[in-house]
Amino acid sequence: MYNKSIARARSSCKIVVPILHWESTTFSRPSIALICFGTIALFPSVLLPSSPFMWLAGMTFGYLYGFLIITVGMSIGMSLPYFIGSAFHCRIHRWLEKWPKKAAFVRLAGEGDWHHQFKAVALLRISPFPYIVFNYASVATNVKYYPYIAGSMAGTIHETFLAI
Repeated sequence: MYNKSIARARSSCKIVVPILHWESTTFSRPSIALICFGTIALFPSVLLPSSPFMWLAGMTFGYLYGFLIITVGMSIGMSLPYFIGSAFHCRIHRWLEKWPKKAAFVRLAGEGDWHHQFKAVALLRISPFPYIVFNYASVATNVKYYPYIAGSMAGTIHETFLAI
């Protein structure tokens, strides 16, 4: 089992490291900042992971600037699906009704006052619940925007530091 995980890590290094090296040698630092910011902001809206670009931002710009690029990009990347999802509120609500047990935990985030919603969103961000799904599902749970974005930022700060 241990040897298989080492083999997987080596094979991912053979894929990820050359791509990151290519990006860092091909593009200028301002271009990399724009690419990282854009992908971190836009990829969650189209259900794509943006983690490799978080790594690139951290490796290229270090803790301070990498943290700023990632944080601002993530806040936009969490806001866009929230506002896009509001246009499809009824469809998302019907989709959640298909899985009542799984959706019950998400629905708890929409109950209570601002502080309760903030805590519930932060806990959902820390949990293994998929971020991208929650970005859209939170609209159907009646979570207000400000506790959603504040709880999301508080709940994802650990991921930002790990990515850097």
